[in-house]
Amino acid sequence: MTVITVYSQSYLGWATKQVNFRQGPSTEYEVISSLKAGTQIFIISLVLENDYYNIIDIATNREGYIYKSFVKFGQMIEKNEQGVFTPSGKTDTYNPEIEIFNNTIHTLTLKLNSEIYSFSPKERKTIILTPGSCDYRASAPGVIPNIGTEYMESNMGYTWQFYIVTKRR
Repeated sequence: MTVITVYSQSYLGWATKQVNFRQGPSTEYEVISSLKAGTQIFIISLVLENDYYNIIDIATNREGYIYKSFVKFGQMIEKNEQGVFTPSGKTDTYNPEIEIFNNTIHTLTLKLNSEIYSFSPKERKTIILTPGSCDYRASAPGVIPNIGTEYMESNMGYTWQFYIVTKRR
C-alpha cells in the first residue's frame, strides 16, 4: 500500500481578466458571480481539480472555483504556527470543546478540518471536535484568511476570539 501526501500551500493572488467564479470545478457548475480583472483572491491550495483552483473571493468571503489560466499567484500565505486556540482547562467530556466568539461586525466563516461553521457578528458558539490535529481556516469579507493547524487534546476546553488586525500604511 502506498500513501501519497499532498502538501497544500495557500497563496494570495488575483484574477487576470474577467472570469466566471463557479460553485464547482467545471463549466457544469453554476456561476456564483463574475470576478473582474484584478480581483484579489485567496488560493486555498495548489491542487487543481479538473484544471480549476479552489479559491476565496476576499471581498465577499465566498468560496468557489476559477479556471487555472485566469489565476495569477502572489504572496505565499504562511500557516499560523503560534496557535489561536487558548486552553481554558479540563472538561468532563472526552472530546475537546472550543468556545468561539466572533468579536467583529463581519460574518465569520470558520473551517475546522472539513466542517464549515458560520458566525454572525458578536455571536458565540461552542464546537465539539475529535481529539487530535485540527486544520483551521478563519475568514471574513475583506480579510485575508488565517490558516493553521493545532493539536486538540481530549478532556480539554479551549477558547478563541476572532478579531481583525489592521495595519496603517
